[in-house]
Amino acid sequence: MIKENPPKKIFVIRSATRILNKTLISLREEFPGCHITVLVPESAKESMEQESQVDEVLTIPDQRRISVSSYGWDNLRKLQENKFDLAIALYNIDHGLGYSNIDLLACAVKAKSVRGYNSKGTYKEVTSSTAKKKFFLEKTTYFWVVANYAATIILFLIVTIALIGEWFVRLPFRKKQATSVEKTVPTHSVHKPAKVQI
Repeated sequence: MIKENPPKKIFVIRSATRILNKTLISLREEFPGCHITVLVPESAKESMEQESQVDEVLTIPDQRRISVSSYGWDNLRKLQENKFDLAIALYNIDHGLGYSNIDLLACAVKAKSVRGYNSKGTYKEVTSSTAKKKFFLEKTTYFWVVANYAATIILFLIVTIALIGEWFVRLPFRKKQATSVEKTVPTHSVHKPAKVQI
């Protein structure tokens, strides 16, 4: 489909900065004459406007993660009105996990096709179903990591409380045992040596 109708309008989400330039050059070589729009955090707007490979820069407030919710539904509707031919998500796709928020945002733009580029300059086609699957796997992985940490903390607390409780229970017993030993041992007993007859 892309070979028959090369995209004229391309939307790039600047999520992995170290592979951005390589991807932009690759897109220019594959689709000469295309119009590239890049979505960046506000703090990167000036530097991105100086980039010769970029035609238009859109911004998102500086946030920890770029996602559909952080970009806002009104802004997303405006993006959809642009009718992009191709949306690009930048990330490391080698392991299949991570950056699912970028995939979902790229799919939400409703471009004709979506690609995910990795650090090697290769890409995979992204669909809503693959983005949702990655999101599910990512969240499931996070769930098990959090569950593992929670279980470790709970077990540590149980063992600590049990040890402290045992120490408190035995403390009065030790005091009683020490005083009873003191009472049974006479304090003034004098040991006389036995007489030896010759």
